[in-house]
Amino acid sequence: YISGRMGRRDILRVSRAIAHFRPSLVALLRNLTHEDLVFMEKSFQRAMLEYEKLIGFVGTPTVVWRRTGEIALVGKEFSILTLWDRQELVATNRFIFELMDAESAVVYWEQFAVHAFENSEHAVMSECRLVRPDGSPVPCAFSFTIKRDLFGIPMAIVGNFLPIL
Repeated sequence: YISGRMGRRDILRVSRAIAHFRPSLVALLRNLTHEDLVFMEKSFQRAMLEYEKLIGFVGTPTVVWRRTGEIALVGKEFSILTLWDRQELVATNRFIFELMDAESAVVYWEQFAVHAFENSEHAVMSECRLVRPDGSPVPCAFSFTIKRDLFGIPMAIVGNFLPIL
């Protein structure tokens, strides 16, 4: 996906960003047992049930994705904003950076790399351009919060998008 939509310079920027946090992630995951990994997945699924309820109450376009970028939950308002079908995004294993233009995706990975292993859960504020299914851009103010599991590993990212009119 990345090599098809990004130039060499952008691919290098994403690679550097991933290289920034990958050693920490590998070091933490290396010591986990199979039972730990199963527990992590159950915790993730339980968190998605809670986020689904919360997103239903809040009128903000919201998406929740895994640390890999794979979309796990899409709010109704996000679908209205971007014209993407909620079920399609989750069922087809789409990634959040697939819904952004190339520059926005690169900036997201750079910001994620900086904040992935901080000891806080503050929101990271930015701007991005989402891309609708027809290719038209949707300029947005964008914030994301990294939620960690019991082991301190990034588990889920909750992203909120507000259109810039």
